[in-house]
Amino acid sequence: MTDSHTPQAAVENDDIMQEMARLAEAATANGLATQANGVSPQLASAAATLALLSALGGNKVAEDSLHFEGTSFILPKNYEGRIDDAIEFLVQYRSQQAAKVDITRVFEYRPLDVAHAVQAALKKVFGHTGKGIAIKTMFGDIEPLFVDVPTGVDQVTQVPWNRVAFPSLNGHIDIKSKDSPQGPVGQITVNAPRAYRSAVDGFFKAVEAELRGGSIYRGKAIVQTEADEIKFMDLSKVKREDVVYGDEVFAHLEANLWVALRNLPAMRAAGQPIKRAVLLEGPYGTGKSLAGYLTAQQAVANGVTFIFAEPGADLHLALNTAQLYAPAVVFFEDIDVLQSNDPEDVSKLLDAFDGVGGKGKEVIAVLTTNNRDKIHKGMLRPGRLDAVIHIADLDLGGMQRLIEASFRGSDVKLLDIDYEAVFEACEGYLPAFVREVATRALRYAMVRVNGMPNELTTDDLLKAAHGLREQYSLMIGAHEIQQTATLEAALHNVIAETLEKAVALDADGDQNYNIRGFEIARK
Repeated sequence: MTDSHTPQAAVENDDIMQEMARLAEAATANGLATQANGVSPQLASAAATLALLSALGGNKVAEDSLHFEGTSFILPKNYEGRIDDAIEFLVQYRSQQAAKVDITRVFEYRPLDVAHAVQAALKKVFGHTGKGIAIKTMFGDIEPLFVDVPTGVDQVTQVPWNRVAFPSLNGHIDIKSKDSPQGPVGQITVNAPRAYRSAVDGFFKAVEAELRGGSIYRGKAIVQTEADEIKFMDLSKVKREDVVYGDEVFAHLEANLWVALRNLPAMRAAGQPIKRAVLLEGPYGTGKSLAGYLTAQQAVANGVTFIFAEPGADLHLALNTAQLYAPAVVFFEDIDVLQSNDPEDVSKLLDAFDGVGGKGKEVIAVLTTNNRDKIHKGMLRPGRLDAVIHIADLDLGGMQRLIEASFRGSDVKLLDIDYEAVFEACEGYLPAFVREVATRALRYAMVRVNGMPNELTTDDLLKAAHGLREQYSLMIGAHEIQQTATLEAALHNVIAETLEKAVALDADGDQNYNIRGFEIARK
């Protein structure tokens, strides 16, 4: 199957949609003419639909023994004088064509995406979404399902699952999930008389056209949950102007992520690889998750799928989904947590990264960590990680933008602020502390004017920054003490456990002493 993001696939999909529209128009005209000749509207509609699907499927006939052309009955030479044998052949052929067969097609899309496309194709071709019917088995009936599928933020659509009636083809459709190297994909099996194979092939093409042009996941920002469900990200919650980093961080994000998303055709034309892995590292609370939202906005704006893998989600499945819906970005937080659980996971993870490039898929992996020292050294070699972006302290420009953003939309004006002095007072502060400085500065200003201020001064900000210093020092100190205490406790426990098991022997080799802690006590 041609990758659906390629220019060739786009042209093919347009051709299918145009052909469907042309055939639908012709079939409608044919149906109206049939009705004018006294045929019921139902039969006319069914005939028109089958004509549309058969034409879309290419009017293929599998058996080469029978051809339909011209206006005369022409039989093979060996049937001369054997009309009864010719009739028997035609009867057998008719019986063969009436026999029901299963015609299966696997689509390289996630199962619920395929089910949604089936519903859209049914509605477009037949004017309805089909009726579920029970599957009869030796263990009892399996009831049909219509399952709720998220199709957007706060949007849910019911789609058919299991078995759906296909009365126009005197059969039914089974919609299932099938395991594949990329994880679960959708499979459609149509049970219908052999004579309708061209119509079934036409229906498959209609489903494929829906997937190429109306996939519920491609080009969207989706979340893969820990339960391996797919939801949608609300990108409206984050505004670009409210996210603040240092100038250098923004430059690195632009060069290593966003410029590629905005210029995919130019990157391809220049032979630049789209596939890459980027690590965002820095302390907690510096805005690494917000970088994910900004990247998602850039991706969706340029038709690129964005997959946010929640902590605990299967990263390998997320990468496989990205390959199915490439070009795509996979964003995975706290990669060090995954690595620390099982060394074997590290090997599988690295193989997964290498495998993406080996399959020629345009996938960008963005990883985050609060603990860069825990990253496996094998991941840091060139070819696996293409860029490491440090997100931590704000520079002068970043601090100024964050303070100004804190008062954007309010009636409080910033009056001739000496940002260099404020930056010096905020030395070492992470973005969360700088935002707290802005919040506290407003309270200092309220004290100054004995009410709600109209403007904020440099002095207000400096008082807030200095007032926060003690809390910042306590936080840093508490962290260091906790680290030391934890280390000491660990060492003490190891030594104590060792000494607990140790014994002293007398001259005869008998156990006389039990060693506890750092003392020897006679029993």
